[in-house]
Amino acid sequence: MMTSPSAKSPRFIGREPAPAEVAPFLDLPSFFALSRTDCSGSAFPGPAPPCSANEDGPLGTPLPPLQEASPPSQGTSPSPAAPTRLFLVVPAAAEDGNSARYCTHGTVKRFRGVQEAIDAVEPGGKHTTVIAVFPGTYFEQVRIPSNKTRILLRPASVEEGSTGVGEVRIVFNAHTGKAKHDSSSSSGSAGGKIAGGETCSGTIATTASAAASYTTYTSATFAVEADHFTAEGIVFENTAGPRCGGGSGQHQAVAVRVTAERSAFHRCCFLGWQDTLYLHRGSTWFKDCRVEGSVDFIFGGPKARGYWKGCEVVVRGKGWVTAHRRDLAQWPDDTDGAFVFDACSIQASDPSVPPSCALLGRPWGPDARVLLHGCSIGAVVKAEGWGAWNSATDVSRPRFLEWECTGPGASLAHRVIGRQATLQEVNQLVPESTFFYDLPGFPALTP
Repeated sequence: MMTSPSAKSPRFIGREPAPAEVAPFLDLPSFFALSRTDCSGSAFPGPAPPCSANEDGPLGTPLPPLQEASPPSQGTSPSPAAPTRLFLVVPAAAEDGNSARYCTHGTVKRFRGVQEAIDAVEPGGKHTTVIAVFPGTYFEQVRIPSNKTRILLRPASVEEGSTGVGEVRIVFNAHTGKAKHDSSSSSGSAGGKIAGGETCSGTIATTASAAASYTTYTSATFAVEADHFTAEGIVFENTAGPRCGGGSGQHQAVAVRVTAERSAFHRCCFLGWQDTLYLHRGSTWFKDCRVEGSVDFIFGGPKARGYWKGCEVVVRGKGWVTAHRRDLAQWPDDTDGAFVFDACSIQASDPSVPPSCALLGRPWGPDARVLLHGCSIGAVVKAEGWGAWNSATDVSRPRFLEWECTGPGASLAHRVIGRQATLQEVNQLVPESTFFYDLPGFPALTP
């Protein structure tokens, strides 16, 4: 069924794609094959033509489930074990009320926002669902509940030669202490509705529903609570910070929270100030991503394991890069908890950020464990490298480890808490190349 415009649709900045632009992108990533039909139900090869069906008319004969592709060659990601569904997020232009429609090709469905598409995913993980999002900025707070497993979120790039990376932005600006309010409330001077929030120039509504305030946990622009989630080429941002009167980032304001197992992000950006990326629990993998912030902007635990490969860690101001939480006295089974940065760079965001203004991390829990493996550490990092949580911290317990790092901030000469890792620690913490790819049913990443 086609979805109708809703007053709760997220505010969108961008242009409404023409119907002819929707069809070509239906050639999906190589890990599965797609059968297509026109609106009359007739099958055809190649890209689908523009739809000519009546907006509310019949959509033709339903197709069987999408067919799986041939098994991948050795060394590539496995195909999903379950049949695959495709959801399109194609927003209508908010200003002129344009609600142009597109037909449904087999199991392809169209939605106005990312949360709306997630709400329609069948629970239970029987299908891998690809949510392809057309370019633009989506002002909405998104949550994937625990029963919506095996989702792949990616751009639906329509420009020739485009990779899609950075073309889709999911933005919100909740922070700790900020009152929640209805999406039907006034959104301030910016105009347009923002699902559950407002722009920096907007106002906070004073309604009966505004009694509750956001916490660090609920402030996330994008929350993953379902296992086997993958995102490619998406920008996740929490704008609460200096531009919203937050000084240098005085409020906890999460861009992405992960409370799930076996999540992966490829070529994604995480933008914020304080507490940008929150690994609440579970194992999460990042490749070729960018994380920006100032205070504890990569944090999480207990029972949280994060692995960053070839990522850019960008310091926007004075603070700490990591804050890992691990306490073996309280959680003795947290044996795998760690943050591992492999061949990453840690640099200032721009020349206005002074040198020696940030530390690599501090222990949120007494047994915090962070490894920098073959990383490039810029001059933005102080010589002491790592810091204590407070004056009561037992500095002998955290394991802040470095191995074969380079750059002006990589010298171990003045480290107090941090030290060089042993080969045994490196072998223990740096995962094999099949860290996620060998897991059954895990959505594939683009090579």
